[in-house]
Amino acid sequence: MNPRQHHPPIDFVLPWVDGSDPAWLAEKQRYLSEHLGRHDAISTNRYQDFGTLRYVLRSIEQNCPWYHKIYLITANQYPHWLDTSHAKIEVISHEQLFIQPHNLPVFNSSAIEMNLVNLQGLSEHFVYLNDDTVILRPTSPERFFQQGLPVDFLVHGWLRRGQLFQHLRGHDSWIDALNNNIALINRVRQPASLPNRFLFDSSYSSLDKLSNTLLKYAYRHYFWFAHWHLPQPYTRQTLHAVYQQFEPEILTCTANRFRAANDLTVYLNRYWHLANGNFIPHKYNDGFVSNISDISQLNQAMNHLQQHPDIRFICLNDTCTSTDPQLLAQLHSRQHAFYEQHLPQPASFEKDRGAYQPTTTTTKTTSSSMSTQS
Repeated sequence: MNPRQHHPPIDFVLPWVDGSDPAWLAEKQRYLSEHLGRHDAISTNRYQDFGTLRYVLRSIEQNCPWYHKIYLITANQYPHWLDTSHAKIEVISHEQLFIQPHNLPVFNSSAIEMNLVNLQGLSEHFVYLNDDTVILRPTSPERFFQQGLPVDFLVHGWLRRGQLFQHLRGHDSWIDALNNNIALINRVRQPASLPNRFLFDSSYSSLDKLSNTLLKYAYRHYFWFAHWHLPQPYTRQTLHAVYQQFEPEILTCTANRFRAANDLTVYLNRYWHLANGNFIPHKYNDGFVSNISDISQLNQAMNHLQQHPDIRFICLNDTCTSTDPQLLAQLHSRQHAFYEQHLPQPASFEKDRGAYQPTTTTTKTTSSSMSTQS
C-alpha cells in the first residue's frame, strides 16, 4: 500500500455522544415519557462505551493514513482529549446535521444516521463506522472503493425476519427498521433485473450463490441482505438518490426521538447501491464481531483475535446490561489493555499525548445501539 498513491478523497464518518454528561442525561430523562416503542430501544447498554473512540480514531490515522477527514457527529459534545482545531477533524453537531433541526433533541441513532445526506463538506466517497469498530491492520483505499464505487457484497438470506425469526431470535426495534428498509427497496427494485456478476461473484461461497439463485429465480424479491457490522463504504450520490426516492419516509424517521416501529437505518443506502448494481462485488472475510455481555465473552473474543492475527476489522459490541461497577471496570480495563497493545501511538489530534489511562467510569454512546445481526 502506498499512502501517496492518487485516489479520490475518502472521509470517515462516525457518531458519538458522551452519555455520562449530566446535561445530556437530564435532557434524555425529560423526554423519556414520549417513548412508546419497544423497551430495547432505551436499554442502558445502547449508550454504553468503554473508551473505544480514542482507538477508533487512532486506527484510522495509523492504518488508513490516506484518509481525507474524520467527521465526528455529536450532540454538541466532544471528547476532552480531542483537538477539534486539527485540520483533519470536523466535529458536527446534530443542529448542523439535521435536515429539520426542530425535531431535536433525538436519542435515536437511526434518526441521526438518516440525516447524513445533509452533512455539508463531506467527500463523494466516505466510510461510515461506529465508535466501537476498530481497524487493526493497514488498509488500502481499494479495500473500500474501486473504480469510484463501493466494494461490497450482495448475499441474500435464507429465513425471513418474520414471525418465525422473531420467535427464534426475539423481536426488537432493529429488526423493524431493517424490514422497513427492505420494504422500500422492494417497492422500486427487483432482483431479476440485477446482472449475474453481482450475485455470483467468485468471492461468494457456494451457499451464498445458492441463496442468490433462489433470490433471483424463486423469491423474486428481497427479504434479507447479509452484512457485517464493520466500516461501510458509501457515496454521496447514493445518499442523495435515496433521499430523493424516499424523502417522506426518511423525514418521518428523523423525527423519531427514540427508536420506533417506522424507523429506517443507514443500511437503506447500502441496500440501494446493492439493488442497483452500483458496487464492485467482493466478499471479504476480514472482520470479527462479538457481542460482549460479561468478562467470559470478552476473554473468548480476545483469544479468538490472538489466534487469527490476519483479522482487519473488529467490533466488540457491548451488550452488557449490568450496572456492577466492578464488572464494568474490569471490562473497560481488559479492552483498554488490548487496544493499547495494538494501537499504543497517540494520534496527531490527541491533546493528551502521554500514556492514556482508563477510568472506571463508562460513558454511553448512541452508536453502540447498532446491532450486529446480519
